[in-house]
Amino acid sequence: MMNKNPHLAIVGAGPAGASAAIRLAQKGFRVTLIEREQFPRPKLCGEFISPECFRHFRDLGVFGEMLSAGGARIAETVFFAPNGTSVTIPSEWFGSNESGALSLSRAEMDSLLLQRAKSLGVEVREETSVIGLSNKTGKICGVKLRSKNGELKEVFADLLVDATGRARVLSKLAEKEFDRRNAEDENLKIQNPKSKIQVRLVGFKAHLENANPRKGACEIYFFRGGYGGLSHVENDLTNFCFLMSAAVVKESNFNAGRIVKSIIAQNERAAETLKDAAPVHDWLAVSVDGFGQRNLNPATNLFAVGDAGAFIDPFTGSGMLMAFESAEILAQAIIENSSAEAIAKKYKHEHARKFQRRLFVCSLMRRAAFAPTVAKTLIAALSIARFPRKLLARATRPRRVEPSD
Repeated sequence: MMNKNPHLAIVGAGPAGASAAIRLAQKGFRVTLIEREQFPRPKLCGEFISPECFRHFRDLGVFGEMLSAGGARIAETVFFAPNGTSVTIPSEWFGSNESGALSLSRAEMDSLLLQRAKSLGVEVREETSVIGLSNKTGKICGVKLRSKNGELKEVFADLLVDATGRARVLSKLAEKEFDRRNAEDENLKIQNPKSKIQVRLVGFKAHLENANPRKGACEIYFFRGGYGGLSHVENDLTNFCFLMSAAVVKESNFNAGRIVKSIIAQNERAAETLKDAAPVHDWLAVSVDGFGQRNLNPATNLFAVGDAGAFIDPFTGSGMLMAFESAEILAQAIIENSSAEAIAKKYKHEHARKFQRRLFVCSLMRRAAFAPTVAKTLIAALSIARFPRKLLARATRPRRVEPSD
């Protein structure tokens, strides 16, 4: 970035994209925030806001609005094995001084963040899809857009941020462009076959009425092929989000209602809390091809945040926190450095320092989450002693003291 007033284009207005836009706008950067949907909109998400997120809400200027939006305060997370055996993790063990977590719909939370971004002068373009990248002398310099009415435009920027979640829209476009250039440099004929990504898991989510989880608790159920979380949100509704092996989902012909009744209800606690529940809207579904670290810097001046940069297992309840943290890390790197190369170096270093350990620990825990017998044994063991439970909870969260290297 050679000019004194750099322009950033951020694609994706979820927690990572919107919070990055707010932090940069607060420091005087020109920011364009591009979003495919019209807000507010439902989003497949566990909707668990860890208490560590409150510090970010304060920094972003939305703390009061979030607490008064009608969500439920969550004092504990209770994990239930298929036979009903349970183990409880108090929210205070996550290492924050805040009193409890928060369960709030993504529609509400994302809208509040977007409103805050607009109030700071961020140019927001909703119902606008990215259809390509703009190039100049071999460097990405912007994005090509199509609005809902079909109008085509280009937005040019010094830096671009991919905050499109697991879809990784900008990252995939950049990687495709890189492959194309390599092929041209080597005088190869591009075959460009459509790669078949193996769908390992499928996620489902709906807001329910007449579900009956414990008040002030997020309940996690383990069952054959997956796990799910249930908690109260605003408007006297509950949010139920579950992740399941694609092979098991196929057995029920991808019908979420049938899965709940025939498979999830085999968990004794889930059968009790969901017996009278009914969705108030159609079930949302999304395929998941994997977890862990992604490419944080797919091109010289392109950076990935949130799930686009690293996707952590939902049962940890730290996905939202990682979105805010990664956005903060990237924004700080941009504020402190004047070149894309320096930004990339700082961002990668800080991202690894904060998340590498957490991602590794969660990869080990994932094996138990998708094996009901193992989950049952682990829950029984953890219910006996307090210290191992606390240690495990802290392993999915930031270190209390993280001195800069």
